[in-house]
This record gives sequence, C-alpha cells and structure tokens, in this order.
Amino acid sequence: MIARRTLLAAAPALALARPVLAAPSKDIAVRGSKAYSESAMVMSVSADGSSAITLRFCRFPVEGYTWLWCHMLKDGVLYAFTSHDLPCSADRLAGTPSAAYEASPLSAALVRAGRGAGLSGVALQAALPLHRSFAAPHGPGDIPGRLEGRFSPTRALEAQVNEGRDEVYGVLRADVSIGDLRFSHQGPAKFHEQRQEAARFEAPFSYGWLAGPGAASTQLLGLRGASGGWQLDGGEDAITDMTIGRPAVDRAANWRLKSGRDLPGRLTALCRYEIPVYDRRWQGSFVRGAVDGRPVVGVLNDWVVEPDIYAAAMERARIRSS
Repeated sequence: MIARRTLLAAAPALALARPVLAAPSKDIAVRGSKAYSESAMVMSVSADGSSAITLRFCRFPVEGYTWLWCHMLKDGVLYAFTSHDLPCSADRLAGTPSAAYEASPLSAALVRAGRGAGLSGVALQAALPLHRSFAAPHGPGDIPGRLEGRFSPTRALEAQVNEGRDEVYGVLRADVSIGDLRFSHQGPAKFHEQRQEAARFEAPFSYGWLAGPGAASTQLLGLRGASGGWQLDGGEDAITDMTIGRPAVDRAANWRLKSGRDLPGRLTALCRYEIPVYDRRWQGSFVRGAVDGRPVVGVLNDWVVEPDIYAAAMERARIRSS
C-alpha cells in the first residue's frame, strides 16, 4: 500500500511553471475582477490518511457565476467534480447569521448555522457525476457520487489569514458512496468563509491547513510574507513568516511564530491533483507528516505564478539567521 500511494502521489507531475492550458474555461469571465466575491469550504482528512473530502463553493454575485469543487479521496484513489460556469444569484451570503451555499441546477449544498467563532455547525450534501482522476476536466464524469456529512466546530482561529476570512477547526463525519464503493469518513476538519473585493487567483500563494493531536494550523504564504497561526495544546501563536518547498510529493517547511519559536515540519502527499483555473492549473494535495515531532494530516494548495514566493521566503530566512 505504501508503494502504491507513493506512485499515486507522484501523479500528476507538477512543475513550478506549468505550461498554460490549450483551451481556457469559462471562468475567464471573472479573471482579474475586483467586484465582490465570496467562498465557503469544508476540508477534512482522516487521521490515518485513508480518506479525505473537500467541498468548496465560490460565488461571484456581480458576474453571475458560481464555482463548485468537490474532491473525495479513498485509499489513494481520487474522485473529482469541478465546474466554473454555474449560475449565481445577486445576494450575498458571507457575513450573514446563517447561509446556504448551493449550485443549482446541480445537487450540492453547504449550509452553515452561525458564523465565525459563533459557528454551530455546517451540513454538507452533494450528488455529483465524478471523474476518477488527479487532473479532471471541468464538467460531469461518469461515476455517480454522493456525500452527506456534518462539520462540528471546536474552535476558531483568532489570527488573521486574510482580511474578511473566518477559519474554524472541528471534525467532519460523512457517509460517501461512489459507484459501488461505500465508506464512512471521520477526521479533523476545517471550515472557512471568505469575502473580498479583490481579484482571485492573481498573485502567487501557498495555502495550508494541518491538524493533529492537540494541534491545528492555517497558513498562507504570499508576496508579502506569511500569515495565519498555530493552535498548540490549548494556546495560539500567530505565524510571522514561513518557508516551504515548492509543490512536490515531499515538502519541508518551517513556521516562524510570533513568540519567536520555530516549528519545523516535513509533509508527504497522499495524493496531488490539479484544477483548471483560467488558462492555468491550480495545484492541490492531501498530506500527512510531522510538525515538531507531532503527527499531522491536512492539505497544501498552491497557485504557482511569478514571482517565486518560495525562493523569496528562503531568502528572508537566510537573512534572519545571518
């Protein structure tokens, strides 16, 4: 099993500057737009790494588009559905006391009660035609998939990752059917909701969520450094900077905390996958590994365009240590 997962994690082979896609998707309509947009997502990986789930909605009420992403991993096999040309109403959901993110005419929903630190729960539902692929195209696949789950929150992250963004940690329990496959998923999880008036997928970033016994973290590396925080054994420490290797099966990382502490880590992909965004590819991965000797699971997601944020972070670390 380990050897098989290693092979699966290595596909697809992703480089720092992948060539553009042959045919852009319809999401070009919102590229560079600074009009209001909002997104909500639940992500989870089981503690043993055998299963993982993500469900994400991104709404562009001004342009009238909804993006839907759904990925389910079981024993190294990834099932995916994405679409960037679903309709969107003009109303705004983020920041309201409760909200139902949907993707009509498809059957998929993410329904939250409460928000931010006052979140009481999130219900997930999807019935979608999936692809079995690490690089699925937009649109329907030929495998029927169903997801029913509930995210139960435990604690919100106080440190800011991005302006207008809520990050809440918890547990996801879900029942999944994919073709003839049936399984129940349970694992650490995270919900986030983001509202903004800035272009999406424009500047480079490396985003991660990690969780383990007594630990949870969200981190964002970008042009101006890093943000986010680590919750460790009941306390919280903000991230002031970080280094992480470029997208690969194995990635070394180090988080510099506000307290002055450094947290070293090494993460290995359970699988790596791609999503077409505009005329390029967003790079995602489910991971497991260790941070400061503590076992963790989670996700690492990268939008790789110039300039090179990984090299810039290494240079800042070199200057600090000199």
